[in-house]
Amino acid sequence: MNKDQLQFLVSGILFGFLIGYIVAFGVHEPKHVMEAAPVPEAGNLGMSGGIGAAPPAGGGAGGPGGPGAGGGGNEQMMGQVFQEVAALKEAIEKDPKNLQALVRLANMYHDAGKFDQAIEYYQKALGVEPKDPNVHTDMGICLRELGRADEAIAQFRTSLQYQPEHWQSWLNLAVVTLFDTNDLKTATEALARVEQLNPAFKDLPLLKEELRKRKSS
Repeated sequence: MNKDQLQFLVSGILFGFLIGYIVAFGVHEPKHVMEAAPVPEAGNLGMSGGIGAAPPAGGGAGGPGGPGAGGGGNEQMMGQVFQEVAALKEAIEKDPKNLQALVRLANMYHDAGKFDQAIEYYQKALGVEPKDPNVHTDMGICLRELGRADEAIAQFRTSLQYQPEHWQSWLNLAVVTLFDTNDLKTATEALARVEQLNPAFKDLPLLKEELRKRKSS
């Protein structure tokens, strides 16, 4: 196992590649599903993905790869992840403008909590396609995780310049301005747009209640 593999293993990469939009209270909302780059072994590795999703068949407690199974299933899964990372890096080396590979690899680093590395590849992806609202929003999430709230807000606003109805950008703009910068005016406007664009968003009531409390305090 090489150094890169050890870093991925220690980071505890999530099994599944739906990118989570980070909101308050550790809630994640799945967004755009990034298709795998056209490279060997790329794909979702047969996993359902997503926070709160059911485990793969046979992968639960007592099943293959679950507790009591000796971790063999997890080792195999990690091996597949390492293979995909290597394949994606090889694809990018051959074609630095391979947008699918760049975003896929950035998403994997994002899910692994390796935010600096994720930002690096998101930036490269934006160099190829600067108007992708999903990439801007995901990079903003990484910046927020690194404590760079103002830069995160800039990414969300850039996303909205290209796609004004991108509700996930409005959501993350609301979260960062509400919890990190205490810009209640912007948070109010952003939450109103979320409610307009996606009124069924399950955590909208929690965010609205938090906004109400902060306004009254």
